Amino acid sequence: MALIDVKCHGSVEHRYEVERPAAMWPATPDCPTCGATTEQYHPQPRMQYRVEPVVLYRGPDGQIRFVGDANGVSAHDYRQRGYEEIRLQGVGEVRRFEKHMNAHEYSRAVRRAEKAQENREAREKHTRSQLRDVMTSMTPFGRALARAAISKNDNKPRPQEHARDPGFHSDVYSNDRSNRAESRDAQGRRRRD
Repeated sequence: MALIDVKCHGSVEHRYEVERPAAMWPATPDCPTCGATTEQYHPQPRMQYRVEPVVLYRGPDGQIRFVGDANGVSAHDYRQRGYEEIRLQGVGEVRRFEKHMNAHEYSRAVRRAEKAQENREAREKHTRSQLRDVMTSMTPFGRALARAAISKNDNKPRPQEHARDPGFHSDVYSNDRSNRAESRDAQGRRRRD
């Protein structure tokens, strides 16, 4: 037996939940109150979940700005200044945006790391040229000591300036009780409460 929702065609539209034997399908039983014929209907779900969109603004220079309230003062200000409003509806759009932003921020971090490496190498080159100028006036023992210091400096491990994953994410879709800081103990392990 299947449990179905029916409404009767009588003068007062009664609505019931009734059991229908499988052999009776697709017919429906008569109304238990007035005896009129009935038809099956599918009621709307009582609870509907709706997620507000994630609203952000892209400036003319490509910079992204987030606002707390899509109808607030900041949002109005960004619209007046010519920022493009972007509404991300649902997890799929948010994840695509996060992926795009992480790729963008990673490329910026790579460029910063390369620039830092170039600057360090330029400083070392300048310092070495100054040291070589000073070495011309040193004693042979002093020059040998300076060469040993240069050799030791060349052979030590260099700090690697490398780009890290920026870890850009939307808190709305990424943080729940399992990954918030307050659900972890002092050693960073998940609490089991």
